Amino acid sequence: MLWEVRSLAQLLLLLLVARAGTQIPRKEVQVVWAKEGFPVQLPCILSSIHQNLSRRHSFLWRVTVTWQRWQDRTPQASWYTVFRVGPGGLRSVRLPPQPRLQLGGLSLHQGDFSLWLRPAWLTDAGEYRARVHFENGDLRCHLCLRFGQASVTASPPGPIITSGLVLLNCSFNRPDLPEAVLWSRGRVPIIPSSRHLPVGSLLFLSHVTLSDAGPWDCHVIYPDGFNVSITHHLTVLGLEPLTQKTVYVGEGSKVELPCHLSPALGTMPGLIAQWTLPWGRGSCLVSGDDKSSFALRLDHVSRAQAGAYNCSLSFQGHQLSAVVTLAVITVTAKSFGSSSSRKGLLCEVTPTLRQEHFLWTTLDNQTLENPPGPWLELGDEELQVEQWQCRVYQGTQQCGAVVYNLGLQGTGAQLSGRNPKVLKGGKYLPLLVSLGILLLLFSGVGAAVFRLRQSKLPGSFSALEDAAQRPQRQNKTEEMEPESQCQS
Repeated sequence: MLWEVRSLAQLLLLLLVARAGTQIPRKEVQVVWAKEGFPVQLPCILSSIHQNLSRRHSFLWRVTVTWQRWQDRTPQASWYTVFRVGPGGLRSVRLPPQPRLQLGGLSLHQGDFSLWLRPAWLTDAGEYRARVHFENGDLRCHLCLRFGQASVTASPPGPIITSGLVLLNCSFNRPDLPEAVLWSRGRVPIIPSSRHLPVGSLLFLSHVTLSDAGPWDCHVIYPDGFNVSITHHLTVLGLEPLTQKTVYVGEGSKVELPCHLSPALGTMPGLIAQWTLPWGRGSCLVSGDDKSSFALRLDHVSRAQAGAYNCSLSFQGHQLSAVVTLAVITVTAKSFGSSSSRKGLLCEVTPTLRQEHFLWTTLDNQTLENPPGPWLELGDEELQVEQWQCRVYQGTQQCGAVVYNLGLQGTGAQLSGRNPKVLKGGKYLPLLVSLGILLLLFSGVGAAVFRLRQSKLPGSFSALEDAAQRPQRQNKTEEMEPESQCQS
């Protein structure tokens, strides 16, 4: 009897040893973190000891892979199969079919039986287990899928006013600390500077400008290889133009000085910008339109209106401002040279920024032998052109232009911003004036000759004329007497 008990114990021990030699120890529950809407891998990989088995050609034809999920939202909580691959690669998925569930694919030959969710949704959170049965062994994996929420918060929140300060904080609700947090704009990493200072999950932005508006990217990397990226869109409120802008316009033209709130907030009743005029000439108020524009419109611009204009706006307790310089282009006819016998046209800009250069052309863009510069010497060839155009450049960019009409030089008229009409008959004006003068001379000579001939007539008929006029005087006296009697 004792001998039989010993034999039974030895048999059981041999069975346990044999089974232990073929079973891969069960792993602890592994937590896998995911971000909603992105692919996630539920890993289940053979150890290096057993990977030699997976390299056999017939290995996959003898493997059964089963993935299950714990379902606790039903009256009877239990495990149910979500993915199964039998010998030969047959797949069965619990209805309804989910094509976003995929096995390792080509990496199966390397012993990778991970389940991929492409993409993963919040409803996928929970416990998963996998069992891989193959010849001479089993592989079991137990995982817990959790979803984290990545976020970037701005302090202060809401739109940031230009020249202000903002602090961006990037976070992911995972208990362990990330290995690294990287900041970038697009694909360009943020390099520490006086205005942009990344410190771990924090990013300091000082002296914010409108160029800082837009996306800021945060990349969080964890030691287990998990990484997540999130983008924060920063809104910056300010007045455009961002830097001092110069608007060139010809004297006598219309002009619009820009002042625009960016980003546009639409029509906001009660939002009014104040324009301060140059040289202490006062100020004016401009209401915004539906595009948040507070442009100042001026008609018949003169040289006296040139200078720096300041557009200021009070918004949410902050004072915004932009500066626009109005530069007026004028052309005047002047004499120069030692004897002042040379005539020409001088093109000027007020105020002078000492960055402009000038080019004289005809309206059809033809230039004569005059070198570039503000002076146009009027020779015989230049006087044949009725209209000259002075163009103002900064570098290679044309800033403005003004047109001068030689046909109206007597009145000093200057036109700009439009193509003035050529005076019809301008070429015949001197001829018409000469004909008029000759006509007046002929009329004067004729009148003088007529007077002279009357003064030379004979006086023998004077007595006869006196006798003929005497009865007429008497008749007029008789006619006037009754009238005088009625009045009396």
